[in-house]
Amino acid sequence: MNRGNKILKVKRLKKKIGEKEILNIEQYSVIKDKFNFIIGANGSGKTTLLNILSLVDRDFEGEVYYKGKLLSKNGEYLNLRRKFSVIWQDPYLYRGDVYNNIALPLKLRKINKKEIHKNVKEIAEKIEITELLNQSVHTLSGGEKQKVSIARALITEPEVLFVDEATTSLDEDSIQFFNSHFADLVTDDMTVIMVTHDRRQMELLADRIAFLKKGRVVTSKPAKNYDFDDLGEGIRGRVEEIV
Repeated sequence: MNRGNKILKVKRLKKKIGEKEILNIEQYSVIKDKFNFIIGANGSGKTTLLNILSLVDRDFEGEVYYKGKLLSKNGEYLNLRRKFSVIWQDPYLYRGDVYNNIALPLKLRKINKKEIHKNVKEIAEKIEITELLNQSVHTLSGGEKQKVSIARALITEPEVLFVDEATTSLDEDSIQFFNSHFADLVTDDMTVIMVTHDRRQMELLADRIAFLKKGRVVTSKPAKNYDFDDLGEGIRGRVEEIV
């Protein structure tokens, strides 16, 4: 693997909550411009690892590298996070209408109103929520809220997109929409790190899959080397068996 292909890397990473060890990872790398999946049983440390990689969590031992450069927890984190976006399992939307929720990241970046309007309209059309733009977020269904969250995360065209089990609480129609459209929404020069239990997402999207067990990376290898038949049928499979 070419060293230049690694956009994020952790080394000697340890995370504890009280006396309980959550993560103990000697090394893990995220491959640039690819769909990097992180899977494992509930409680294996997937979301914790995602939080550290996305620079949301600074309370850990170890090293985080971005494009080969060791990051200082007190230095580059804020500026670098502007290049990242996260789609959470439970979307948090601000009071007001859909339009302003999607536009907010561009407003914070001081983008002019004309450009904001153009970008919001374009992403809303792609995600098929144009009719919701003037609607209050409090009136949205769970699937609609997640679509707004996806639009807000993508509108800045982030360098790295983090996805934390984004379809867990969605209805079947919304899951199918996400799985069938998501690859088209992500640009070729965007790196995706996705936590999921969804076998179909792995089959459709994954380039590389890391398997976590009890806070450790048991294996990390190209998706083509996994036998998805071991996952069982339906949305959720027995991820513990994918080794």
